[in-house]
Amino acid sequence: MDDATAHCDALLRQRDEDRWLAARYAPPPLRQRLTALYAFHSELRLIPGRVTEPALGEIRVQWHRDALSEIRAGKHPRAHPIIEEVAAAGLADDAIAPWVDAAVDAAARPLYGEGFADSDDLFCWLRDAEGAIDAAAVALCGGDETLCLVVQEAGAAFAAAREGGVLAPGSGYMERANELWRRAKPVLRLAPDVSAPAMAHLFLTPAYLKHGPRAFPLLKRIKIFSAIAFAR
Repeated sequence: MDDATAHCDALLRQRDEDRWLAARYAPPPLRQRLTALYAFHSELRLIPGRVTEPALGEIRVQWHRDALSEIRAGKHPRAHPIIEEVAAAGLADDAIAPWVDAAVDAAARPLYGEGFADSDDLFCWLRDAEGAIDAAAVALCGGDETLCLVVQEAGAAFAAAREGGVLAPGSGYMERANELWRRAKPVLRLAPDVSAPAMAHLFLTPAYLKHGPRAFPLLKRIKIFSAIAFAR
């Protein structure tokens, strides 16, 4: 791996092991694209914790937005390993642009510390902030729009199960996440095998709903392997 690829791989393994584990099952070219996408997403997630006031966070969000726009315009990528890898992996693809742009736009909301009024408010945000990235990943695997929309819902359920207690304690998110997952699961089971590395982490949703955010490293690996190997 070159430096940018290795950087994104190591960074993703540290910040989002679930998606990193699932992406390992993709063939090398697709694995590079998924890892670059997820690493870019992980940078967006960290912005609120890295700034002391919303205006500074907005500047960082805009920096990522502008970096993407420059790549799509054919310009040389900015000197940042994740942006370089985004460019090298072809993530300026128009097929995923709406999904990625939705995630970038959603990254600004946590800057203002407003919280979420209820589970509807939470899941509306999670669909863009988290689910859109999973939809983009499936689109990279050739998934059609119908599958991407279902994956977006499943991604919101996964994020709520994994982090909902921190994002919106006491808002009834667990019941909503379980409902969304039950609806999405049959569709995901029938998805083309090529999409599996972009979706396998979503099958951890029931485990997170049951066990909470505490680590279950062995079970996690077994479930992701099962999702890949046994028709999900």
